[in-house]
Amino acid sequence: MTTLTENQRVAIIMVLLAVSIFLTYYFHAILMLGTVFSHFFYVPIILTALWWEKRSVLVAIFLGGLVVVSSLLYRPEILTLNDYGRALMFVVIAFVVASLSEQLKGREQEVKKQRDLAQRYLDVAGVLFVVINADHTIRLINRHGCELLGYREEELVGKDWFTTVIPKASREARRQIFDAAIASGSAFHGRRENPVVTRNGDELILAWQDTILTGDDGRPVGLVGSGSDITDRIRAEEALRAAHNEANLYLDIMAHDINNANAVALGYADLLVEALEGKEREMIRKLRSGVGRSIEIIQNVSTIRRLHSSETATRPIDLDAVIRAELAHYPDAGIVYEGKSVRVRADDLLPEVFTNLIGNSIKFGDPEVGVRVRVEEGDGTVEVSVEDTGPGVPDAVKPTLFTRFVRGTTARSGKGLGLYITRMLITRYGGSIRVEDRVPGHPECGAVFRFTLLRSDLPREPPVSPAPTTGRVISARP
Repeated sequence: MTTLTENQRVAIIMVLLAVSIFLTYYFHAILMLGTVFSHFFYVPIILTALWWEKRSVLVAIFLGGLVVVSSLLYRPEILTLNDYGRALMFVVIAFVVASLSEQLKGREQEVKKQRDLAQRYLDVAGVLFVVINADHTIRLINRHGCELLGYREEELVGKDWFTTVIPKASREARRQIFDAAIASGSAFHGRRENPVVTRNGDELILAWQDTILTGDDGRPVGLVGSGSDITDRIRAEEALRAAHNEANLYLDIMAHDINNANAVALGYADLLVEALEGKEREMIRKLRSGVGRSIEIIQNVSTIRRLHSSETATRPIDLDAVIRAELAHYPDAGIVYEGKSVRVRADDLLPEVFTNLIGNSIKFGDPEVGVRVRVEEGDGTVEVSVEDTGPGVPDAVKPTLFTRFVRGTTARSGKGLGLYITRMLITRYGGSIRVEDRVPGHPECGAVFRFTLLRSDLPREPPVSPAPTTGRVISARP
């Protein structure tokens, strides 16, 4: 009935009223009966109340009056209170049904208003929203979803979601996942990447998430899903990954070839240092120093690449073994280290920290520079100190010393990558690093670098180095 036009409704009511008039005439004038088959009169009254609410009262009054007037004209001697009561009942029924119809239409309008409001909210959203019934058909989809898939709304509503927009290769698997979610009443939590196919046959990748839609009885009746188009991002990531791999390949080739060339240059430089004297020997030493800086730069770049290309997966590391291995590179330096066996959370790049800190102390200090390494255990952490008697770090430089490409103030300052890498590694391990004056208030008396590492509570592995864990170790100059 809701699909009938206004003219069709008027025509139906007129026909029913005409039938009512004929029945009244037939029962009174032809059959000469005192009663009329008035149950039929409720049909036009109820229909009028449903379609036009209070106007049905006029129809009820007309039909009630028809019964009373007809009885007065044809059989006035048997007119009873029942006829008046029947006419009054017509009016009461019309009023009750009209009131119920008004309430029902008011609720329908409110529901429609809320539905239209929700639809507007969905339409302005920048992602696809869809409601999929338990039978796989599309109940609702927003405007952005239609535009994304290339369909009009009426072309999608009622269609099978999986047959229409899911790629054939993954269609059956996705359908099984959907059915399992409906059966269990629990959808997959979190986002995932789901492909869809547009009307033109293009495949898009959506960042998808969904939830179960339940009915009034709490049983699953469908699924509400949303997806944002991340196709361009995925393709850009793939292109970036390919470019990154290609760039790494070039860097590997360059590092390998440059290191080979540096090794040859160092070999000839060592031969020339022994063969030359005076000014020529000093020039060769400067040449050798330049080659050494080239090797250091390549090593720093390789370390940064390893930092950015690998995930933070720490494990128990023997700190004492790492420190002793680094001290072995400086047999002639005056380095004091009181050995202490302790295990920390780190990875294979931890030696780089000591390479930079101890190497800087020796490289930038005078020939008689003294270096001391201390290890102190705290509550859940280990504090390591590397202090020297070198030129120190000016107060103006301290705040930015660990920043990328910030250099010291001496003529032998490096390129500013070593301490930057050191800070990155310490942060990677969950610690922090700072620089202080060895003698508080006197930067010129040397510097001390202090950093923390997390202690490892895992069972200890057999020690790497057989060296004793306690005792003072001093490598003195010959």
